[in-house]
Amino acid sequence: MTKRISSDGAGGLQLPDGTRVQTDQSGGFSLPNGAYVRRDRSGALNLPNGSRCVPDNQGGYVCP
Repeated sequence: MTKRISSDGAGGLQLPDGTRVQTDQSGGFSLPNGAYVRRDRSGALNLPNGSRCVPDNQGGYVCP
């Protein structure tokens, strides 16, 4: 099942569970549990579990 991380319209992101997070200067962010999600050079988000969420061209990301 594909999940989506979407832009919240205020410079942050809304996670699939509804949690909102604020991105930092590099485009990454910290999860509520303290783990860090890094944005790579291609613009994808690399989750702590090893999954990679790719940009969806709508300001969000599609995750496996």
